[in-house]
Amino acid sequence: MKPPILSWSPLRYIASMIERGEPGFEAWFAQARGYGLHYLEMHYRVPPRDPAALRDLRRLLDRYELSLSQFICTPDFTHPDRAYRDAQLEFMRENLAVARALGAVGCRVTAGCGYEEVSTEQGIAWAAEYLQRLGDLAEKQGLKLGFENHYRDRYYGPRQDFCFHAEVFLAVFERIKDSPVGVNFDCSNQLMGDEDPLAVLEVVKPKVWHVHASDRPRGRYEHSVIGEGDVPFDALFQTLADSGYQGFISLEDGNPEGDAGTERGLAFLRRKIAQYWTGCRMNWADG
Repeated sequence: MKPPILSWSPLRYIASMIERGEPGFEAWFAQARGYGLHYLEMHYRVPPRDPAALRDLRRLLDRYELSLSQFICTPDFTHPDRAYRDAQLEFMRENLAVARALGAVGCRVTAGCGYEEVSTEQGIAWAAEYLQRLGDLAEKQGLKLGFENHYRDRYYGPRQDFCFHAEVFLAVFERIKDSPVGVNFDCSNQLMGDEDPLAVLEVVKPKVWHVHASDRPRGRYEHSVIGEGDVPFDALFQTLADSGYQGFISLEDGNPEGDAGTERGLAFLRRKIAQYWTGCRMNWADG
């Protein structure tokens, strides 16, 4: 059995990348290669939309021998206005095209925001409807979708994700589990609601193809260095290994210590993969 493939989602750079283009693509890609990585995640607000510029960016990725494990998207399919939900689906159609142009394996997707005027049952129905429609579109383009047990996006404003609580996330998952939509499992988001991430993983593990290895203190929004917060990585990785998981494990890197924290986080993940995927050939230049 092959070990999981390491990727890097530089959450600590997202705001500066979106607002100021810092760090630039070349500096970011060079840093990733310096860490021995071949895969990255990219937020949908970061790349250009012009086709020629996208081709140039794809060539730069190729030059650095890098690929995208996921294109990070946050559709809002629980908005009370159907016209808005339909527009979100069309925007995701555009995001799928960008992801494909950049050679991404797939896209991270969300259900949407929580709205007081939308009942839980109605939101579940809408989220399932639109995610299934999006899954059909992605499958035709050879892209995977990773539905995430998500907490909140910085562009949601004060709203939390509709699927913030495990019960709601799993209710949506139950309705789409036989669709082309897979799961991007986030290791730390359940801690925001004092819930057990392992209980979620046990249910969704047959559909997980991408993992966000994120960490934080229980009940607190800020991220910590991976392996230094309250996420039960041993139990989670044991479960993944026992299920034969060979997909991506991505360092969702919102750590407060910069490059030193990233290096510690990657070292932690490499140790844990070596520990739980015993007997796998470990060649970190491949991950």
